[in-house]
Amino acid sequence: MSNVIQLKSAGGFTRMDNDLYEALIGADLSGRELRVALAVHRLTSGYNKDAVKVAALYIAKMMYSDEEKAASERANVSRAINSLIRQRVLFRDGGSRDPITFLPRNEWKIDHKSTVLKTTHCVEKVHATVSKITHIKDINTNLTADAVVAAVASTSEVSESEPEQQGTPEPDQPAQAKADRIPYSRIAEIYNTVCGEKLPKCLKLSTKRKNLIKGCWNLEINGLHPFRKGEFWTAYFTDCLTNKHWTGDNERGWTADIEFLTRQDKVLKVLEAL
Repeated sequence: MSNVIQLKSAGGFTRMDNDLYEALIGADLSGRELRVALAVHRLTSGYNKDAVKVAALYIAKMMYSDEEKAASERANVSRAINSLIRQRVLFRDGGSRDPITFLPRNEWKIDHKSTVLKTTHCVEKVHATVSKITHIKDINTNLTADAVVAAVASTSEVSESEPEQQGTPEPDQPAQAKADRIPYSRIAEIYNTVCGEKLPKCLKLSTKRKNLIKGCWNLEINGLHPFRKGEFWTAYFTDCLTNKHWTGDNERGWTADIEFLTRQDKVLKVLEAL
């Protein structure tokens, strides 16, 4: 019996522009981002539309047949949509309720990975080349959001962080736990990279700003600490930019800053809206 599946015209077909098809093949997207892009294409070209209004939960249901799984992946799908918008693959003029469509291939700004050297220790030292994650899209998409956040304790983001209290601990005191060391400078750098073109840049980390960042770092949600993952800060600040009022679309021309975005009431407002 042949393994070739015969296509039936009665089943219907979705037409795809050759340039878009080849661009998606060659784009350095994560598995989740590619699936989201294909879902948007199905909902636009598949129904002869240029753009479509679609919720992240609806796309999650297209990706996962299990309702519970789809609900748990909604936030990840929302971040993938925002990531594709930031990389200029998709375009949406407004918030999450506005239509979404593809941009021309020559406008895409796909993120790239960088590599660093890491030394491994066994019987002897061996140099190995590993990939350093530079964006949330590079996380293994087979992991759930909870599994990604649970892996925080072993990440380089924490191990390279700045301790809250300087100095060497006394001999009779235990070493400071990794979870208590907060990479303030790295978090400010992520904010400036993501929000610097639309919001005021963070030029100095005052005591107040460090205390607000510390509050986010120690924020516990369902037994997890999501802000102890560098990629989560990137996704969070990206989500903040979707709020037009915060980016200056108001009567006063007011814009949010790092202090405003790290207030816990604003953090919870963004997270609960996903």
